Amino acid sequence: MEVHKVKMPGLCLVLLMAALLLPGSEGKICKEYSKTYTVSECTSEPCVEHCHNEGFTEGECKTSEYELDDYRFCLCKKHC
Repeated sequence: MEVHKVKMPGLCLVLLMAALLLPGSEGKICKEYSKTYTVSECTSEPCVEHCHNEGFTEGECKTSEYELDDYRFCLCKKHC
C-alpha cells in the first residue's frame, strides 16, 4: 500500500504539468487580406477558393472597419 502513496503525487504532478503546458502550445492564426480576390462585394465560396490558392486554409468575408460603406473584403487565415 505504501507504493501507491508514492506514485500518486508523481502522477498528479505529471497531469498538472500537462494541463498547464498544453493550452499554451497552440499556434497563432495568421490573417491576411486576399491578394487575388479583389471585388467590391465578397462572396464566401470564391473567397475560400482564392485563399486556398494563396496557401491559406480558411477564407471569410469581412466588412471593413474603416470604410463608411459596406465594402466586404476576403480575409484569409492559416496557422503560422
